[in-house]
Amino acid sequence: MGVGGGPFAHPSIRRDFKGVDLAKSVKNDSFLFLWDKLSTIVKDCSKGLEIAIDEPGDLFVKTGKGRPFARVRIQKKHVGIYLLPMYYYPEVLPHNLSKKKSGKGTLKFQHEDEDISTDLSCLIENCLAFIEHY
Repeated sequence: MGVGGGPFAHPSIRRDFKGVDLAKSVKNDSFLFLWDKLSTIVKDCSKGLEIAIDEPGDLFVKTGKGRPFARVRIQKKHVGIYLLPMYYYPEVLPHNLSKKKSGKGTLKFQHEDEDISTDLSCLIENCLAFIEHY
């Protein structure tokens, strides 16, 4: 069971993923609320890009040319955000998110209470500025 009374307790999760067997598709369903928050920010900031996958625990966004742009995925111990533009252009990362960086293009999140929406939105917008350059 997920946090807060099961994996479908959150309204947007219940609405978007009705009928999906979360036990088979999500590595750790206790991160569903955090994943929902982070993936919503990424989707909202990635308007105009192709959403290739939007399933419980996995969001994959591509550029118009089919190149990977962003992925938000539940892992065993965290929710990872993978940004290909950040791999090539590390300067796009806002200072406030530097503690979350765990690889050249990876950020790790473990707690819902962190207020990172402004910084994450800024990061996505910075990455969009480099979309034609990688």
